[in-house]
Amino acid sequence: MRKLLHSNFIRLRNSLSLGFSLAFFLLWNGIMLFSSYDVMVKLESDMPLDSVIFAFLFIIGIVMSVLISLFIGTDYSDGTIRNKIIIGQSRNSIYAANLVTCAFMGLLLFLWGLAVNLAIGIPLFGMPQMPANTFGLLFLDSLLAVIAYASIFNVIGMLCSNKAHSVMICILTAFVLLFISIFIYSELAQPEMYEAVSITNGESSLEMMANPNYISGIKREIYQFFMDFLPSGQCSQIGNLEVPHPFHMGIYSLLIIIVSNILGIFCFRKKDLK
Repeated sequence: MRKLLHSNFIRLRNSLSLGFSLAFFLLWNGIMLFSSYDVMVKLESDMPLDSVIFAFLFIIGIVMSVLISLFIGTDYSDGTIRNKIIIGQSRNSIYAANLVTCAFMGLLLFLWGLAVNLAIGIPLFGMPQMPANTFGLLFLDSLLAVIAYASIFNVIGMLCSNKAHSVMICILTAFVLLFISIFIYSELAQPEMYEAVSITNGESSLEMMANPNYISGIKREIYQFFMDFLPSGQCSQIGNLEVPHPFHMGIYSLLIIIVSNILGIFCFRKKDLK
């Protein structure tokens, strides 16, 4: 497996896709930070760096879907995976090496995005104000969510022999997960009460009224479960600094990592590579 990892990291070092991904994060984060700073100046208000420090997590799944599917898809299109088996490498080792490489790519993107936000954000907004233990917990949850993403895309890439199909399925999966989390977040964000204008005897007044769109009870618990469970939901909550169940999220990420890789290894061992 050590030789497989060495080979993978050599490919990463020369990967244009990885270079473009890092450049994209630099550009994206820079635009987001300067846009937020411009709004802060125009409104003459204070905006802590905390509010944008993890904002790039919203799109990290999409970037990873492209990067990972291209990386693994090239193995199939070039016949590399079949050659690895011919020279005596086990399927478990091949799968594990690709998983480690994919997780490394995701962690590299995350650390790079965070470093860019700190490097540009601190001169603009000042030092982060959140407690160190809160930052550490969000940092750990983010790492686990990124590895969960890597595990999902690695399963798809390892089981799909066609590079174009792999890229399409991974990107589609990333967007579906993102749209689901956006929908659930918008539903959970509905206020329980809202102000409405009431007219009595020709006089208008503001009254607090129950919001019919507010989700409560078991339905709210189910929605919150999916926000905590899905990597896209976790990233959305961390990006918004609205994380009601940080420990649950970490456990769910570990569950996704374990289950997806057990399933992936089992199916890859059965896959016909001819």
